[in-house]
Amino acid sequence: MDTGTTTSAGVRSEIRVLKRRIHGAKAGPREEDFLAIEDPLEISVSALHGSRRVKHNLSLTMRTPGNDPDLILGNLFASGIIRSASDVEEIQFDPPEGDAPPTRASVRLSPGIKYSPAKNARLSPVLSSCGVCGSGSLARLALPRSLQITERTAFPRELIHHLPGRMRESQPTFARTGGLHAAAIFATDGKMLAVREDIGRHNALDKTVGATLSSGWIPAPGHILCVSGRMSYEILQKALVARMEVIAGVGAPSSLAVALAEDFGVTLLGFVRNGSYSIYCCPERIE
Repeated sequence: MDTGTTTSAGVRSEIRVLKRRIHGAKAGPREEDFLAIEDPLEISVSALHGSRRVKHNLSLTMRTPGNDPDLILGNLFASGIIRSASDVEEIQFDPPEGDAPPTRASVRLSPGIKYSPAKNARLSPVLSSCGVCGSGSLARLALPRSLQITERTAFPRELIHHLPGRMRESQPTFARTGGLHAAAIFATDGKMLAVREDIGRHNALDKTVGATLSSGWIPAPGHILCVSGRMSYEILQKALVARMEVIAGVGAPSSLAVALAEDFGVTLLGFVRNGSYSIYCCPERIE
């Protein structure tokens, strides 16, 4: 196993390995391959309580290193802890060992930003396979009605077909490894506001939302979220918090995702590929 390529921030997102392809009973020559890195990141949050700062462990996620500040901002935003990037005073990463990526991050919330674990719905570890698997009870899955999407922005039908291709063009690590998910946010004119990759679907979405927060943009209706894989409950939940009117996925939605989209007024599109797609609810937004 060898060190691999790095992201623009100097963090390795993939490694080089040697493999041998087997065809029936015949073994081919040893050849180079690239694998996406999967590594843990433990996130803690500290907030002022009176005159003293109290630290709380927030979550543990398995992520692909790179754009970690965006991941943290998006995660805190989806959790309802922050509303903008200015709500975070500082993000510090523990020094890594050698060339390994950092595995711990400490977030200092800005003065005036309250955080209480008892009021936070995301206390359990977040894993790359399913962000709600650790929820303590089904009651925690209930979302506030204030997240209802009531806007009815008109989105060009032709734009939908181009979303996966536009997103794919901005997935350099996926192009080499084939092992990462992606999420991208588009405006109605087709402008891509942000796109990020990660081994976890919900991490890719957190990174994308975090990137928009870093640029000073606050998530608002009038935008499309495109995701590379299947659409689950948590993808819908995070998209609702980010005020996405339309969610387009290359893969299939789950039953709970469709129910949530219908209940909260989200236009949900699946199997967006090869010039076609399926509409599961709220088709009136697509011209």
